[in-house]
Amino acid sequence: MKVALLVPSWPPGYSPNGIVTYASQLVPALRRLGHEVFVLTMSGDGCDRQVVNTGQFAMSPTLWDRAAYLLMPNRAAFKAGADRITAAARYLVAHHGVEVLEIEDTFGWGYGVARLKALPVVVRLHGPWFLNGRFEGRQGPNASDLRRQAREGRGIANAHFVTSPSVEVLQSVQEHYGYRLHARRVIPNPFAAAPASERWDPETAEQDTLLFVGRSDSRKGGDVVLRVFAELASTYPRLRLTFVGPDRGVAAPDGSTWSLDRYFKSVVPYPYQSRVDFRGQIDHAAIATLRRSHFITIIASRYEIMPYSVLEAMSVGCPMAVTSVGGIPEIIRDHSNGLVVPSDDVRAMAEACRTLLDDRALAARLGQQAWRDCRDLYAPDRIAEQTVAVYREAIHAFRSRRQSGRRLRR
Repeated sequence: MKVALLVPSWPPGYSPNGIVTYASQLVPALRRLGHEVFVLTMSGDGCDRQVVNTGQFAMSPTLWDRAAYLLMPNRAAFKAGADRITAAARYLVAHHGVEVLEIEDTFGWGYGVARLKALPVVVRLHGPWFLNGRFEGRQGPNASDLRRQAREGRGIANAHFVTSPSVEVLQSVQEHYGYRLHARRVIPNPFAAAPASERWDPETAEQDTLLFVGRSDSRKGGDVVLRVFAELASTYPRLRLTFVGPDRGVAAPDGSTWSLDRYFKSVVPYPYQSRVDFRGQIDHAAIATLRRSHFITIIASRYEIMPYSVLEAMSVGCPMAVTSVGGIPEIIRDHSNGLVVPSDDVRAMAEACRTLLDDRALAARLGQQAWRDCRDLYAPDRIAEQTVAVYREAIHAFRSRRQSGRRLRR
């Protein structure tokens, strides 16, 4: 089978992005199964024959296009991106015989490709805007948000198949749009477990250390992590926190947005501040090393679909304290492969951390089970087999739809 996947950037490591991480695991697995896979990217290296950059299909802007960018920049950018993706899809079919395209739900780009009626479209629910856009710091959705939500809904409705990393997001999509998606399937995100020799080890991990990997913004809960550390610091005089990720600002008590440094100094007492190490954005190899050297990984998100921050920690067997939001409870079960607490509950998260810090045997057991679950449930080859089955169904649906001449939903 010849397939194509749309990703924001390529190769992996070009920019931090969950969709890119997903593709970096799935693409090699599909190829190991004998399929020819093309990567359609919006940014990055397109010199490889099987990597096609949509930028090469950009058309010279007309006077109307220039005016649209000035008057309606978001809408114009969406149209330009959609046109490039559609042209690239047409090229892949004509020149490489691509049989199916997997595309993210973002901006509803899949609708433009579906209109071509040239190949089946599989929409992957990586992050619908009605779920993720609410963390952009606005009081309710604005007109631009609503237009984006409508475009994404149209793209989902006209897909030949819809896949989702979690049950929760699939149900949320159907409820939000009022859809009954018949061609749908939950397929977890893939991630390869580390070799047993590279797993987290309670004997080598440094006691009384916490690790947080994520942005400082409200969705990832960096503010909660700092407050948890402040609550624990006096009880554990050797406790240290490593905070990895970019500063995207933190919602302050007065409703404004503060820098991460300002918020940190406001919630962590001065005597404990030297025990927090801000690393900023670092590469995956460095993060993997930190996961093995720290005793606890904290996931304090206020919403997630099926986050790679959790899967990556599972892949090396890290003991975790996580929040019960989105798709996280579908992969982390309380006291089985991690500790699960309510979102935004500083006291509950601090108590979970205390439990792990004080019970090394429990921490080791939870981490070991997390590693086993990653190995057994989310192995890329296993996920690739499920994905191929969907591609085959999408091809069948495409052929049936073309024969029946069904119109697309507008």
